[in-house]
Amino acid sequence: MNMLDVQDVVKCFGTTIALDHTSFSLRNNDFLVLAGPSNSGKTTLFRLLSGLEQPDAGTIWLNGVNIGMMKGGARKVALVSHKYGVANQLSVYDNIAQPLRFRRQSKKIVDQQVQSALEILELQHIQKMPVKRLSGGEIQRVVIARAMVRDADLYLFDEPLAQLDPHTHHRAQQAIQLVHRLKGAISIYATQHPASALTIATRLALIYQGRIQQIGTPEEVLRRPANLFVAEYLHQPRLNQVPASVHATDTGYLIQADGFNFILPPAWRASFAQLANQTSVILGIRPNTILSTLTPPSPDASGYIHIPAQITHIDHLMGKWTMQLRVGQQTSLVAELKDIHHPSLQTGTRIEIGLHPVDICLFHPTARTLLPPPSW
Repeated sequence: MNMLDVQDVVKCFGTTIALDHTSFSLRNNDFLVLAGPSNSGKTTLFRLLSGLEQPDAGTIWLNGVNIGMMKGGARKVALVSHKYGVANQLSVYDNIAQPLRFRRQSKKIVDQQVQSALEILELQHIQKMPVKRLSGGEIQRVVIARAMVRDADLYLFDEPLAQLDPHTHHRAQQAIQLVHRLKGAISIYATQHPASALTIATRLALIYQGRIQQIGTPEEVLRRPANLFVAEYLHQPRLNQVPASVHATDTGYLIQADGFNFILPPAWRASFAQLANQTSVILGIRPNTILSTLTPPSPDASGYIHIPAQITHIDHLMGKWTMQLRVGQQTSLVAELKDIHHPSLQTGTRIEIGLHPVDICLFHPTARTLLPPPSW
């Protein structure tokens, strides 16, 4: 069983805290997408995992071995970066063979491993060509092939596709997915733009200011973001944030917002206890959870909150309609709707929308953290 345990790791550069008591664990053949803005700690974490830097505190365990202070060459870790790290004057073949020759593998084994990687990544036809004559996409596949021939327990992909056009990006991402599947090792893929990588992720982590904000399955993190940073960073269109108030009633808790209100059951008591004496909350509404009477399925099922709204702006792209809606006196919502076929749909049209309480996230007004819902 493959195991990676990062325990309370700290890394500072002068007075700058790059990693602030970072902890997480991965198992078996997990594929973790590590997302966060620039300078959030992604590359620093990779440098610690690969041995280019050492932690100031904390431990890093890979398959039961503390590798935190181990030299990079002694670790079974392969790093793929968007900065390439290839020898431009050498051929494709020789670049891929370098890690094997460094470990003094026999010529026969080197050739077998390199030819296998060339075939899988469709590089046979350019294997004798110097890397300096290749396109960006071809170079990136060479870098992935170099990692593929490594006998590693952990594969690190540090924003590997950042400089590629969409078509080349897709091909290279497929290559990364293939390497992960064939090797059966743990993989971590760092990116500023997680949306395109979520299809290959088994785990998703958000990092900000050197701290892991949340880690879980992509569905868990998207559905129940731990705080508003996670929600804002992941959701496009951006998560709707609506100020609201909460009041205890005989039947549960009344949530009041501009233009609509609804009741939550008494099971929310523990969550609302975090508010102490405050009555304010922030409602988080994902644009793709808003239903309309114009779209299937219609929000006629029991439990939906029915809200009158007016379209103030509308965009259509590849089968999706993104609409700005006016609700109540001054609340603006963004809704992402699919497969609308309605001749009167235009700016100014009045429609009815539906929200289900189970799809609404509630956040603390000052801490900006999720008020965890009870089990529905």
